[in-house]
This record gives sequence, structure tokens and C-alpha cells, in this order.
Amino acid sequence: MSGGGVPGTPDPAGGPSIAAAGSLEELDGSPIRAPEAAPVAPAIPWPAAARRAAGLAAARPDLWVYALLAFLARGGVVVLALPIVVLPTFIGLANVIGPASVSASGPSPRLLGLIVLVVGSGAALAVAGTLLAAATETALHRATAPSAVADGSGAIADGTGAGTGEAGRRPTLAPFALPAPATSAARAAARVAAVRLALVVPVVVAVAVALPPWAAVAYHELTLPSDIATPLPVRVLAGAPLPSLAVAVTWLAAEAVGGFAARRAALLDSGAGRALGEGLLDVLRDPAGTALALVAGIVPSLIVLAPAIAALGAAWDGARAALVGSADPLGALGATLLLAVAWLAALLVAAIAAAWRATLVTGELLRRHPSSGRASRSARHAAP
Repeated sequence: MSGGGVPGTPDPAGGPSIAAAGSLEELDGSPIRAPEAAPVAPAIPWPAAARRAAGLAAARPDLWVYALLAFLARGGVVVLALPIVVLPTFIGLANVIGPASVSASGPSPRLLGLIVLVVGSGAALAVAGTLLAAATETALHRATAPSAVADGSGAIADGTGAGTGEAGRRPTLAPFALPAPATSAARAAARVAAVRLALVVPVVVAVAVALPPWAAVAYHELTLPSDIATPLPVRVLAGAPLPSLAVAVTWLAAEAVGGFAARRAALLDSGAGRALGEGLLDVLRDPAGTALALVAGIVPSLIVLAPAIAALGAAWDGARAALVGSADPLGALGATLLLAVAWLAALLVAAIAAAWRATLVTGELLRRHPSSGRASRSARHAAP
């Protein structure tokens, strides 16, 4: 009889074989097969990732705005203001503090209140700057390496020119399609801020250890200057080389760990504590790549920022001289316009340099496809 037969044997009428009793099938009748493992792309070489980061930083001016805001909020405004800030002298500080602020019984209540006010104001400004920087940093990272959902197609541009595909697509940095973050931008920014504030602690400890030798050198330089042509901060740092080196190394280490941790919190949905641990592992897994990213990001930035800051200082001196000691209104107007141009040029250079550093570190994380890819997939599976 046609259609009958023993399970697992060919149909007598020449039809397809009958599945064994109890076996499961897909809806279309085909046998269920084990899912194929997703191919894992090899890690991108460091030079290729650096070229991709450079091309992306040049092709995306919108990243300059995010990077500049993050740079200024995290203390870059102090760097740009150095040429126009006149540091107080020893006599000026003594006049502000007052001759009776310190006596045989110790510091006066006025001095203690002044210290509390200065420290409290500095801490409040640091926290506010960190929160603002975390928000812009999160936006920067998500704009640098958007998810496949935000990108629209999952295709990855090479970061060296305009993207292909749908209208409005922009170049991206990721060598693979990142899953859409399950964490909102506000929550991710809070995690980034927590990461950055936690890494301030070792830097503060290093500075606290370095303060006594710095204070001793500063007192000696204020009373008996060794070289009045060299700025006082430079003389203080050079006069205590080991503490200064310890602070610099601690700051660089915190920047390296914080850079990876912030990107994991913003892009891969890692919590603050987990992001810190993963950021430390990222540094330890590939210290050579981390060092290359730091050096390639910081050294060119210093090379382009130093002339811009020097030009800003020269323009400030010229404008101050024209406004205070000159009776020529046209000369004063020209010097003021030149100062404005110098400010804009310094901000532009700082923005491009900051975008280059940011994309370079992001590329350094994403080029290690196996580790970051696993973190991405685990975050996707854990998302509700």
C-alpha cells in the first residue's frame, strides 16, 4: 500500500524517506541541524586600526565637537588657559592668606576655612566636569562605533571616506557590527563618570605623596629662585623628579585603564565595577598595543597643541599691550581680533587632537575582535 512503510525506510512509492519515530523536524519538514558557529574575524593589525582611526577622525567633524567638550570638561580648559593666567607670587599669596593666618598655636580658623573653601570648590568643579565629560564621552564613543541597529544595515565602513549604502550613512570604526546597547545613554554616562571618578583616587594619592617634596622645592624657588626665566611649575616638577615621575606614571595608567573601561561601559553595557576590571585586563592582555595607543595619541597631540598654545599666549600678550598701553583704537581692535582667531585655532587643534586620541583608543579596543566580540555577544544575550 502506497504511503505505508517502516519508519526510517524509503517510501515504497519512491517518495522521500520517512523520519524515524520520535524525531523532531523544522516546520518545513527538514531535519533540525545544530546552529553554525558565527565566524570570528581575526584581530586587525595595529597599523591598520590606526589608519582607520585617523581616517575616521578626519572624516567626521561631528566627533570633534564631542571630543572637544570632553577634553575641556576633563581639565583641558586649564591647559588652554595657562598662557593667559598669571600665577600668584609668594608675596601675593601671603597678602591673600594674611600674616596672622599661622601662629604658634597652629593655623587660624580663617585659614582653615579658606583651605576648606578651595578644596571643596575644586572637588565640586572636578565632579561637575567629570559628569559633563562622561555625557559627551558616551556620545562620542557611540558615534564612533555605532551599533548595527543604529547604522541601519550592519555593514561596516572603512573609516577613510564617506560610507556606502543608505543615504546619511557615516563612516564607522567597528570591524564588526556591535549590538545595540541595552543601557540608555544617561545610565551609560553615569557608569562612565563612576569609572573616571574611581580612577581619580590613585592619582590623588600619588599627588598627596608628592606634595611635601613639591612644597619644599616651591618654597626654595620662591625664596631663592634658581632660574627666574623658567616657569615656577616647571622648576618645581624638575626639582622633585621621582615624585613627579610617579604622578605621571599613575596618571597614564589611570588614563589607559579608564579609556578601555569607559568604552566598555558606553558600548558593551558593562557595569562600572566590571568595566574597571575588564579595562585593567585589556591593558594587561596587550601592554604593547596599549602603550602604542597612548604614545600615538599623546605625542602628536602635544606636538600640535604646543605651537597653538604658544600662539595663543603671544596673541594674549599683544592684545593686553594694545588695550592697556596703546592709544590706537584700530591697533587695539586688530589685536583683539587676532586673539579671537588664536582662540578659535587653539580650540580647533584641540578638538581634532582629542578626536584622534579618542578614535585611536576605541579602535585599539575594537581591533581585538575576539575579546571585545565575546563581550558584545554576552551583553546582547543578557539584554532583556
